[in-house]
Amino acid sequence: GLERTNEPQVYIPARQPPEGGLGGLYVPKDLVIRAPTQALSIVPAVRQAVRRADPEQPIADVRMMTDVVDGQFATRNAQIRILGALAVLALLLSAVGIHGLLAFTVAQRGREIGVRLALGAEPRSVAGMVVGDAARMALLGVVPGVIGAYLAARAMSALLFGVDPGDPWTLGAAAALCMATAVIAALRPAMRAARVNPISALKSD
Repeated sequence: GLERTNEPQVYIPARQPPEGGLGGLYVPKDLVIRAPTQALSIVPAVRQAVRRADPEQPIADVRMMTDVVDGQFATRNAQIRILGALAVLALLLSAVGIHGLLAFTVAQRGREIGVRLALGAEPRSVAGMVVGDAARMALLGVVPGVIGAYLAARAMSALLFGVDPGDPWTLGAAAALCMATAVIAALRPAMRAARVNPISALKSD
């Protein structure tokens, strides 16, 4: 596993240890072979070579090294998939929440938006106002979120490999993704605000 430190290694030729190993310290039990072709295709030849050396030597659990590595990482991969699915779900829920809040806000501010348009405001500036509101809301959540993510990463540092808990690129990418999600969620309410009819908005009240 990635979280375990490497144990000391020593090379001993196969003919060097006495019968039974070096006091129980050296008991060969695994045979690793690097093959230039499909590894499993040479298994019959390996079995014959082992039988010639020791007819009573059993051979079992023949696996590809990729299968061995996958077995070591099976638990970690499951954890990553679960955490990734929860993260995507949280991102989608936040996008839906921002979209709903802005849509409600645009509906409530219909008269104000109508007045702005009637006084000569460009639809583009009105849409930018709505997107700016979304960006400000996202920023208010991203700042404490980044701090919380850093503290959580430090608490779960044992689960991390090759990534520093305070890695600026990782935290920056997560913050940028959240901001982009907020802006995308605000596009439809912003377009709706830009298409408000000033006369209809002023007559509604």
